[in-house]
Amino acid sequence: MLDTPAACEALPQAIATYAEAFRRGDGPAIADRVQPSTVVYAIAGGAVAGQTRAAWKARPARAAPDLATEVVSEGPRTAIVTGRWTEAGTARRDYTLWARLACRWRIVGRVVGADQPRDAAAEGVRATVDLKLRADAAWSPEDLAAAVDPRALVITLEDEEMVAASVADWQARYAERARTRFPAGNTVLSRAEEGRGDLGAATWTFRAVTGGTYADRALLLRTAEGWRMLALLWVRED
Repeated sequence: MLDTPAACEALPQAIATYAEAFRRGDGPAIADRVQPSTVVYAIAGGAVAGQTRAAWKARPARAAPDLATEVVSEGPRTAIVTGRWTEAGTARRDYTLWARLACRWRIVGRVVGADQPRDAAAEGVRATVDLKLRADAAWSPEDLAAAVDPRALVITLEDEEMVAASVADWQARYAERARTRFPAGNTVLSRAEEGRGDLGAATWTFRAVTGGTYADRALLLRTAEGWRMLALLWVRED
């Protein structure tokens, strides 16, 4: 199992620094924790709306002194964290996807919406993960597109750096793997999903048929078409 090098930033320290900036409404400090390619997704007017880092960085940040954070899942180099706070008298929640890049933890994905208790929405999240696993087992571009929103980035880490590709690019890879009969049949080792209203998060680990243990972490929204992954990060963990 991979360990965090002693010289690298620890996840609790990174979350604490980010949370304190969020509570103060310190826009530059918040932005410093966010990878430039990150898009914040939410449901607005029944549709998925995205805001780039540059767009929200240009807007004044609002202080959220009551922010509380919780780690949903974590590994040596990736994690999902959820936060809850009050904005204009309304309870809000987000899920953030974190990656350790060049020994420093940064946010690479985020979904945000109204706070809701954990509920039956988890069933929809689980069904979407099932669909993604079926896509992987059959190298099905169609199932992949039904599980992952076309706007999402599919991210992995290579030499402590982020490598991202579009869903369309991965569909092409799946089609090629199906054509060449690339080995499939990964063994799922663990999985956990949760849903809160229109927000969801999922983590699953698997042993690849080609060797190696991997972890996938995903953030989801309940769209008009059903649950979709809006950020997906996979990394080898052994």
